[in-house]
Amino acid sequence: TTKLWNDKHDYDLAKASIDESLERLGVDYLDLLLIHWPNPKALRENDAWKVGNAGAWKAMEEAYKDGKLRAIGVSNFMQHHLDALLETAEIVPHVNQILLAPGCAQEDLVAYCQERDILLEAYSPLGTGSIFGNEDVEAVAERNGKSVAQVALRWSLQKGFLPLPKSVTAKNIEANLDIFDFDLSEEDMAVLDKIQGSKTQDDPDSVDF
Repeated sequence: TTKLWNDKHDYDLAKASIDESLERLGVDYLDLLLIHWPNPKALRENDAWKVGNAGAWKAMEEAYKDGKLRAIGVSNFMQHHLDALLETAEIVPHVNQILLAPGCAQEDLVAYCQERDILLEAYSPLGTGSIFGNEDVEAVAERNGKSVAQVALRWSLQKGFLPLPKSVTAKNIEANLDIFDFDLSEEDMAVLDKIQGSKTQDDPDSVDF
């Protein structure tokens, strides 16, 4: 997976960027390309981001049809960003990569994406570490005989998300994979949905980015 950067929100720039990524990676195709940010700071006047996303998406659709990209998607897109993109898109995004973790369930956006068969990739599925030390999460973990990280990842899977945990430690990587031998109860899922103090999604329309 790679991403289209904020200064490439344009048909020609995106097209060139795709070819540059293929060349730099030394591959014939990419498994997944995402528009990294829906509304870069430089494109906020007069809704220029809408035009930029539409142009970039057209280039991505063409590259997908040409076999250069196996899947195309977006990242950090909220519902109104997706609505705008779908006004001109021929292909519905295959993926929306957003912050999803216990305490940050983004239920309305999730429902919107799932109704359109947009796969939700959960970045920071451990809430950038904010769920550790939370008594409610620790209680769920203890009930299930698992770690806090494992119940957070299991929560993602049972929600239908694809969690993307990050680790460079072999022991943690192995533990992250050891989540297929248990199920969280409806009660546990509800507790995890509503925990307090978890990291939440930044507002793409106001972040200085």
